[in-house]
Amino acid sequence: MGIRKIPFATMADGSDLNLYIYEIIGNNGDGPTVAISAAIHGDESTGTKIILDIYRELKDGNFKGKLLLLPVANPLSFAALKRVTPDLYLDPSNLNRVFPGNENGSLTEQLAALITRSFLQDIDVYIDLHAGGHSQTVDYVYIINDQDLSRQFGSKILFRVNKAYEGNYFQGSVSNVLIERNIPMVTVELGGGMVDQKIYEERGKNGILNMLCYLNVLSEKPELPKEQIIVESIVSVRPHFGGILETEAPPLGEEIGGGDVLGRVISPYTFKELEVIKNPVRKGIMILSHLTRDVIHVGDYGYMIGNLETGERIARKG
Repeated sequence: MGIRKIPFATMADGSDLNLYIYEIIGNNGDGPTVAISAAIHGDESTGTKIILDIYRELKDGNFKGKLLLLPVANPLSFAALKRVTPDLYLDPSNLNRVFPGNENGSLTEQLAALITRSFLQDIDVYIDLHAGGHSQTVDYVYIINDQDLSRQFGSKILFRVNKAYEGNYFQGSVSNVLIERNIPMVTVELGGGMVDQKIYEERGKNGILNMLCYLNVLSEKPELPKEQIIVESIVSVRPHFGGILETEAPPLGEEIGGGDVLGRVISPYTFKELEVIKNPVRKGIMILSHLTRDVIHVGDYGYMIGNLETGERIARKG
């Protein structure tokens, strides 16, 4: 096992910025090189804790192949608890919109280029861990270029981007780098928000271990849920008023009818109801929500609804 400390930059305050990549070589023979990263968005720390748990589980090398772990892909935004690079660096960019990066570009573009060069090279499989932000909680998995692999994580809901929109949807994301190289990859969206993350951390660890079983990195037999739902359309619902958001939507993974109330925005000053947010999807399923009463801004992520009218239910065989 080794830890690569990769120097990235010296900041104006004299501090050094580094990436830390863990490399664990299995003791049980040849197998694929599986790369797992988290915190491309700095306010999504659930994935970092999942990687910590995977490291503790597999650090002794009782598996086949090689694991590469990048627990914090975006150190500056991680430290600031921000989705994007902090404004302090005059580059409030979304790291997941500038891949494969530019070695002569902005700070964020240079970081993307470093990750592409030092972490995404010479790998066979990539798992990209995301979560909801500071207030939002999310629960689904992308189908990008390997549906069977995506299913192995075990989430109830999977999102397959329609081929007609694939190029625009993934433009500038780390996914696009792997799509172009035809390397199997999965993006996981799990957890986040102002709730206890233990249940999501445990699910995340178990989901990745199941994927490693499917890849024959681990010797156990992988298992799938009894039923999974694939949607090809997700609708984001954003408020037109800022204030306190009180959610009335059903839990994540449960269905919701068209016109049903998702939540209400209340003024923290007058206590008046400013907006009733309703589900615009005739037959939907909850994918992202606010599970606590949160302060919300105009245009912020309120809810995400999967469209079941374009959905497909897949039952486990056997």
